[in-house]
Amino acid sequence: RAQESANPNWGKAADNQIYAQKLLNELMAAHLELLVVGFHAIKPGTKDQVMIATNLDRVGKEDDDDDKAVVNERKTICVPNAKEPNKFEVQVPMKDASGAIIGAYGFVFLYKAGDDEVEMHRKAVVMRDALAKKIPNLAALFAPAKLK
Repeated sequence: RAQESANPNWGKAADNQIYAQKLLNELMAAHLELLVVGFHAIKPGTKDQVMIATNLDRVGKEDDDDDKAVVNERKTICVPNAKEPNKFEVQVPMKDASGAIIGAYGFVFLYKAGDDEVEMHRKAVVMRDALAKKIPNLAALFAPAKLK
């Protein structure tokens, strides 16, 4: 649904054959109100938090300070996109099935002024909690997966 010019160092979503991307693709298919989704985490054995799965061609993009704060400070961020007023961003900590925080989600909803922002936050939490049941641990997100 969304594309942008990619940095040559970033991977394409279509080439990202890991379990996290499979979960993201299923989520996007089930929630048409989502314009962009990003899964952010630190791959075991590495030190940098990056976008590990997304519907944009930005796989491997190093995370911004706000993405890191969602994980490190357990922040939730709900904000209209400053550059694109039709987008509302909700960032919430990513959890695994045990409830441990293992990363961050960025959900970008279709938005118009006056939309219920609390409801978008609620939807993001419901999606996060449903995804957690499918994630046994951080390493599982990086397991090879066939994408449709």
